[in-house]
Amino acid sequence: MNLPRNRKEEIVGVFSRAAATYDRIGPRYFAHFGRRLVERAHIAPGANVLDVAAGRGAVLFPAARQVGPLGRVIGVDLSAEMVRETVAEIQDAGPPNAEMLLMDAEELRFADASFDCVLCGFSLWFLPRPHRALAEFFRVLKPGGRIGITTWAKDCPTNGWTIRTVRQYLPPQDGQGPQPSRFDTPPILEAALQQAGFKGVEIVVEDAEFTFTDEEEWWSSLWSHGLRRFLEQMAEPALQECKADVLKKVQAFKQQDGIHAVRRALIAVANKPQR
Repeated sequence: MNLPRNRKEEIVGVFSRAAATYDRIGPRYFAHFGRRLVERAHIAPGANVLDVAAGRGAVLFPAARQVGPLGRVIGVDLSAEMVRETVAEIQDAGPPNAEMLLMDAEELRFADASFDCVLCGFSLWFLPRPHRALAEFFRVLKPGGRIGITTWAKDCPTNGWTIRTVRQYLPPQDGQGPQPSRFDTPPILEAALQQAGFKGVEIVVEDAEFTFTDEEEWWSSLWSHGLRRFLEQMAEPALQECKADVLKKVQAFKQQDGIHAVRRALIAVANKPQR
């Protein structure tokens, strides 16, 4: 019975420790796909938008620009450090129509039919009960409202080999249960959205190439997002072996201007029926 709560605390801890550098080391690929999600969602000016697991604002900021001064975007995150960092950024440079709140994606503190659009970027598989979160997204959407979600594709060229390499150096996991779905193929993601009640699901697969300055920037970037949870489990000797292995493999992607990495994402949009 404590598994969801314990997993939630673990994930919140990882992202709290990564908050200061999240999407701030190397090329900002979360920001890139955040803009693409907002574009694919076709959000109307003046709309009220909810950004779930908003992190450092990769979706929040482009959504705020899209809805304009008559619209409103609320970002929620369960990491107090993520909220603090993003609130500071909003207070420093705006936009004035955006705000951040500390809130659980599985227990949204909003009335039914509060938003025209709900967005969630690269977070669904981290939630202990993602189907409950999707039900909450559906509840707070107005009839006819729009949902937009991004996940990493199962065949993502960069994520695939990186995760496989890192996992080789993890300590043995006793009593490990089945791994949660990563919603990383179009059929799996579409089925989850349909199960939650959404209609007219459209999913596109998009590639984008990003360039890291050098090997150390690449390695540092691994500590700035969710992969950090694996690195933190390693004792120092294993961590150094892992680093050497990763940096050896990354040579295959090195060009004169740096290390080139292709990220492949699924961008899904769907509607809540009018009735």
